[in-house]
Amino acid sequence: MQLTHQPIAVISGDIVNSTKLTSEQFEKLLTRIKQIQLLISTGNSANAHSIERGDEFQSVVHDIESALRYTLIYRISIKALGKEFDSRISFAIASHADLRESVSQSMGKAFVLSGRGLKALKSERLVFSSDRLELTEHFALLIKYLDRQLTALTSRQCEVMLPMLQSNDGLSVNELAETLGVATATASKSLKASGWPLISELNWRFIKQVAGVEYG
Repeated sequence: MQLTHQPIAVISGDIVNSTKLTSEQFEKLLTRIKQIQLLISTGNSANAHSIERGDEFQSVVHDIESALRYTLIYRISIKALGKEFDSRISFAIASHADLRESVSQSMGKAFVLSGRGLKALKSERLVFSSDRLELTEHFALLIKYLDRQLTALTSRQCEVMLPMLQSNDGLSVNELAETLGVATATASKSLKASGWPLISELNWRFIKQVAGVEYG
């Protein structure tokens, strides 16, 4: 058990219509979730994860400024698997937590907010909350618009956007084109069609806003 007063982020999610997936699709999904969680752990070795029943997942994130990017990676990586795949995700940032060896047994405000947000999702598939009202209010409407954009993405658009998120926007369009094996003009057009410029701008705004909030 580790008591921490530092803020953490908790990402909680489940798979939409998971019971309709074939066993082969389910295995593909499980492999993808494990890949995502491994990537999140490269951002901070203290980040921890769980997968429950194969269709529910959770990540504890200590590099809280990256919480939105990791959430986007979850959502877009899963949607990239095909039109049958999508997820509902609630992520929250809060201070004071009781972290245990098992993520599912850990407790704290971020866990409560994240879990509560996930249960409250109906037609929406993405929500954010925080124990800092200014953060919650600042991003409430922006996250709703982001959710609509993500829901409308095709699996191909997700495939194009994913390398940009994985590299933390560190790829040039030329490098992205090489990664995807397509022409530079095609990569550029696909990024614009997916709404990447605005999604990237929102991610960087989130990073700056979270970095500017004082936690006590």
